[in-house]
Amino acid sequence: MSDTSLNGKLRLLVVEGRGDEYFFTKLLEHLGKQESFEFVDCEGKHNLDEELTNILNRDDFAEITDIGIVLDNDYPENRNGNNAFNAVIEAIEVANKNFIMNNPQISRRLVKPRAPRVKMVGRPRVSALLLPSDDEDGAIEDLVFAALHKDKILDCVNAYFTCLCEAGIKSNEARLPKSKLSAYISGIVTDEDFARHDDAKRLFLTQAIDMKWWQEKDMWNRPAFDDAKAFLTQLLDD
Repeated sequence: MSDTSLNGKLRLLVVEGRGDEYFFTKLLEHLGKQESFEFVDCEGKHNLDEELTNILNRDDFAEITDIGIVLDNDYPENRNGNNAFNAVIEAIEVANKNFIMNNPQISRRLVKPRAPRVKMVGRPRVSALLLPSDDEDGAIEDLVFAALHKDKILDCVNAYFTCLCEAGIKSNEARLPKSKLSAYISGIVTDEDFARHDDAKRLFLTQAIDMKWWQEKDMWNRPAFDDAKAFLTQLLDD
């Protein structure tokens, strides 16, 4: 996390949790932009409106030029049937309403983006990124799977979870992406080239990013991450 503004401009990246923050921290390092953003961890999308209200209440609000909001576009039952982008819009509306209610003398609000990955005119400019994409249900782990779509180990992982289903194990869809990634990592570290040192003990996305195989597979340069890179680059555009 960095609270250093770039060229006197403060840009915020609002994420759901520490795993997302670490993912984007490492992606920004890959892009050479690691000092460009301050992260805001809302500890779950259900807290998004509260964190946006906190942003509106910041003493340095006038210095904020851009706010990027990153949410999992996860399964409908986990967002009460709402589209994840609508959840962003609703959170902005609630934050604006809460701020105006408590500060009627101050003219301050967040402008609602009209679509995902579209940066609106205003100050601050607000845009939203849904993972793995605008029109696919899933989570940040599914973005990793998209980067691995031709990987034969992932075929084994999918077969394993199909077998679990046939054995009567009903998977929680919200947990499934994380479980699949853990199974993938467990599989890859059985390879004698990877099952060394701390790599063999790692099972989660935040750990996978620092593993030998992530670097050797040149993961950050996979096309699946292009939209996320473009989103970050757009936030830095004047």
